[in-house]
Amino acid sequence: MLQLHEISQLQIELTTRCNSRCPMCMRNYRGLEYNSGYPLIELSLEDIKKILKPEFLKQIKNILFNGNLGDFGLAKDGVEIVQYLVENKVPNVNIYSNGSMRSPDWWAQLALPGVKVGFALDGLADTHSLYRQDTDWNTIIKNAQAYIVAGGEAIWRFIPFKHNQHQEEECKKLAKELGFKYFNNIGDGRNNGPVYTRTGDFSHWLGDPWNDTRAPGIQEMIQSHISWYDSKTVQSSKDITPVNIGCNHKRNKELYIAANGEIYPCCYLGYYPQTMHHPGNEQLKPLVQKNNAREYPLEECIQWFDQVEKTWDRPSIAEGRLYACVNTCGSWKQPTNKQTL
Repeated sequence: MLQLHEISQLQIELTTRCNSRCPMCMRNYRGLEYNSGYPLIELSLEDIKKILKPEFLKQIKNILFNGNLGDFGLAKDGVEIVQYLVENKVPNVNIYSNGSMRSPDWWAQLALPGVKVGFALDGLADTHSLYRQDTDWNTIIKNAQAYIVAGGEAIWRFIPFKHNQHQEEECKKLAKELGFKYFNNIGDGRNNGPVYTRTGDFSHWLGDPWNDTRAPGIQEMIQSHISWYDSKTVQSSKDITPVNIGCNHKRNKELYIAANGEIYPCCYLGYYPQTMHHPGNEQLKPLVQKNNAREYPLEECIQWFDQVEKTWDRPSIAEGRLYACVNTCGSWKQPTNKQTL
């Protein structure tokens, strides 16, 4: 794996807090030990200054604020942290957010050199919240407009679903009219499945309903999800062909910094293995050592990464090859359709 001096990109999850309830997001599975233990925590400006010292930032070309659990917009020191990075001449800072929090004035403060903000807008006002639950389309538009008027480069991030794909061209037109710089058509991997209310009652389907004519209970749906991980993890060498791992960490020369200060090669391995109890992370637990940058220097936090690469030569997932690496980087995904408006 890479040495610290080779790193040129960072992905940072500033907080585990989120105001949205996107269906099939792991933070919204309730009532099972599988999702227990997620801390409500965030990185402060002082944490960032300790972890990302000016000398290290000289080698960083790109930083992305986008987490597995939380949303940048709920981080207490978000603006101040971005200002610190800009002051230290990080050339590209990208922020992905649902944008349905804070005031327009707060978002306007992020209109800084080299900073781009991607606002999650999954359709128009009538379809957006069918997936992006508990967010308000009009609030996002107001916040994005304030950021744009202040001189910011905004990205309209659109996830196509069966219920909103007919609106894509209208969204592109509106994005251009409002001054968005880019329009991203992005994949999400949650295009089919049941949606539940805060109390666990079935609400509606995303995409086509499953073959079962009844809506599954939320506990049943979660257990089905975990069983799928189980079946993947216990596959023998006869069930899985060795694959070439096109490692995100090595290819992008990146690190993932979680909201509790832990350092991982990439976001796909950064699911807090000490508290996540699905088998994919159970595999990872024995490998992780001294990786909290609040406690140890970055050079020490990445020393365990080599243990990840050693698993790729093992004959099967059941014998220790990391499922997360095979599933994520064993095959290439389609690139994001990013369009300049």
